Amino acid sequence: MPVTADQPAPYAPAKAIIGLIERHRSKGLPSIVDGDVLGRAGISDSLIPRTLQALYTLGLLEEGGKPSRVMEGIRLAPEGDYKMRLKEWLSEAYADALVYVDPATATETDIRDAFRSYKPTGQQSRMVSLFQGLFAAAGETPQKGKSSTPRVARVFVPKPNPHPKPKEHTPDSTRRDASLNGLPPALSGLLASLPTNGWPQDRRDQFVATFGAVLDFCVPIVSASSQKGGGLDTTATTGS
Repeated sequence: MPVTADQPAPYAPAKAIIGLIERHRSKGLPSIVDGDVLGRAGISDSLIPRTLQALYTLGLLEEGGKPSRVMEGIRLAPEGDYKMRLKEWLSEAYADALVYVDPATATETDIRDAFRSYKPTGQQSRMVSLFQGLFAAAGETPQKGKSSTPRVARVFVPKPNPHPKPKEHTPDSTRRDASLNGLPPALSGLLASLPTNGWPQDRRDQFVATFGAVLDFCVPIVSASSQKGGGLDTTATTGS
């Protein structure tokens, strides 16, 4: 049966599980595997209960202690196919955890996170060790140590453009810029503020009044007698 967070996960030493598999391949195990068999195979008394539980949970023993078809398939696999058969078995047994972690590239911290919801909680470190040891026997050794430093999102700061594009002008704005050349700055600024899509009557009246005042300031009114040769005398009148 697959290892899931809904049931107690195996946490026996990987050495004990792999040792029993190799013993079955080389010498064979009895038709019924129980605590006595494990004891004779060299498993210490303190480890027998968790080793039996792991054998059942990992699908190597069927109900009653009989070696499963998975166990028999691993026993009968040619030496060249042995690790591949182990990978097939582990891929099915740990299918739930493998959704979140790749044993070929994961760090120990990554694997611990994958087992963080498994029970019993106090045995999670042993679950990780078993997972690592079994996949190492299958030829996929997880990286050890801490997870790498999380990537920090890079903030893009645009560099100033040494060759900025010239400002684009619409035909209306181009004509307006050309028509304002040579005017006093106050008049140019006021005319440049003219709207292109119409305006309310009150704003127009305000503009006309402002324009008149600015115009008189920039271009003073002179008397007709001061005109010379069609030009204008820039001396302002002081009265009539």
